[in-house]
Amino acid sequence: MRLCLLKFLNECEGVSKVLWNSNDKKLRKHLKSVLSIPGDSPFSPAAFSGLGAVVRVIEKTGGIEKILKDKGKENKPEENPDHRESAAFVYDTGTKLLTFNEKNYEILPIFLAARELYASLSLFKELQGCTEMLERDSEDATALFQKAVLMYKVRRFETALQLTAQVLEIIPEDYRVWYNRGVIFSEMGRLEEAIAAYDRAIELEPAFNITWDNKGVALYRLGRFEEALETYENILLKSPKYAEAWAGKGSVLSALGRKEEALEAYSSALKIRPDYLEALTCTGSLLSRLGRLEEALTVYDRALKLAQTEQGLWAGRGFVLLELNEYEEALKSCNRALELKPGFDPALELKVRILSEISRQKVRTSQ
Repeated sequence: MRLCLLKFLNECEGVSKVLWNSNDKKLRKHLKSVLSIPGDSPFSPAAFSGLGAVVRVIEKTGGIEKILKDKGKENKPEENPDHRESAAFVYDTGTKLLTFNEKNYEILPIFLAARELYASLSLFKELQGCTEMLERDSEDATALFQKAVLMYKVRRFETALQLTAQVLEIIPEDYRVWYNRGVIFSEMGRLEEAIAAYDRAIELEPAFNITWDNKGVALYRLGRFEEALETYENILLKSPKYAEAWAGKGSVLSALGRKEEALEAYSSALKIRPDYLEALTCTGSLLSRLGRLEEALTVYDRALKLAQTEQGLWAGRGFVLLELNEYEEALKSCNRALELKPGFDPALELKVRILSEISRQKVRTSQ
């Protein structure tokens, strides 16, 4: 663990030296602009103040003692009563704090900055193209918008929001920018702000159905089911062939306990798009909760023809088979889910139930 931490910190220090290169001002300015690295980044020499020296000392004295403690877990003092006092290097995995000679250094912000940076490198050429356009014209709304989309793709949501705000200063009534801000806010879990952005996009372009759909999803996530239902019904009045709206309406009706109506909504979605996997999955789950097990099994089998590597579908199928007392087949489905995703909690819990039933069945048979 010590070696991994040292390697990580050394790599980050190397990044700092590149981004704040004192020998090539033009290069460092270009790189920071392309990758949207702020001046107060955790990679900056100021942010690294003291930490670099600590890293070098730790590396130089590789035998230095350390304490590695998990959050909520302490070393047992009786095992080595002098250990804590003698340690100069402590890394707490709970707080992500590196302590050296009684001084604390934050690791988590550096880790998050590194994650964002390395994610951005996969789109470096595209980011560079946008940056070069902005160097020629800092108010190029198209370049700003494209860069915001790229930042969203690599999950740098705060940066993407800042860029969309810049776009709106130039073209404040572009519904696509407001829609994108809604999407970013939704990804960040800032659902009220997402709804406000979607509402502005709808005000500017009511015919852009995906905005209504996303607003419905945000309202659903907030538990505002009646408003979500009204939103989906508004879409369907204008676009009755919009399968996503039917599926969204189905989810809301299910949450409201109107399960038969929910099934009808999912059925409408599947009539429009027979291969609509989300609608099939929701239909299978709802049918199983209603006790219509044979129908549910048929739906799961249909869905698995479209997505044979979806562990959730295999687990759902296993649950239905368990309820049908088809224990061996249920176990096969459950094992398939665990092959696709080892440690998948729903499948693990289901497997325990299946094995218990198989054990009881063997006891009954032996008696």
